[in-house]
Amino acid sequence: MLKFNLQNSYDKVKFLTVLQFFIVLIAFIAEAFVTRSVLNFSFIIQFILLILAYNFYYSALINLFYSFWNMSFIFAIYYFLTMTRNFLILGHPLIGFMFLLSIIFLISACYIISSPLYYPRFHWWEYDFRFRTDIKCWVEVDGLQFRGRLSDLRRGAACLELFQSVPIGHPININTHILNQNFHLNAEVRSKREPIIGRSIIYGIKFTTEDLEQNQRLKFLTNFWKESKKIKIRNKFSNTVKS
Repeated sequence: MLKFNLQNSYDKVKFLTVLQFFIVLIAFIAEAFVTRSVLNFSFIIQFILLILAYNFYYSALINLFYSFWNMSFIFAIYYFLTMTRNFLILGHPLIGFMFLLSIIFLISACYIISSPLYYPRFHWWEYDFRFRTDIKCWVEVDGLQFRGRLSDLRRGAACLELFQSVPIGHPININTHILNQNFHLNAEVRSKREPIIGRSIIYGIKFTTEDLEQNQRLKFLTNFWKESKKIKIRNKFSNTVKS
């Protein structure tokens, strides 16, 4: 039996995805009944494909595979086309509304899960470290320090690349030196993705800003990362044009 803690953003996305599935399933069957195609061979094939597609979709979400985004795009197109057909061609506004509701749930889930906690933005094709936007840092875990890299600072969270294994839910301290200033920030590990052997472990961390000073440090660090990213992208393209 599925159990969700709706105070947790990840569980909230899983709940919206399951709810989206049930609404679409009901709308799909309802459309088949009103068009009298429920016993057709094509309906059975489409129904099976829909079940299989949602199974892969939910599995991609559970395992935080990036194929989740491709499938979300495909489902969004399917919902939109089916909604339009029911509203404008078949004349079934109630069924069309169910697909519209599914689009809203899909967009809401994608926005929540797009946080660096779960799906950090990576330029997988970028191998030249001159144009990487990572911020070098020291990560303190249980009194021990390890080298790490911060990237994708958004929405009070970030992506942390670290070779040391840290359990989910464990508090950590981030220390970095920027513009002749030392920055110390508290954070908590919320997600963990282990890539191929030899690569660093990718963590989604949530900064636990406890006071105004911590908030100002985080805001400065985020703005610094964003500006550094713009400058490095500009430099990359200027070098490409020159060459």
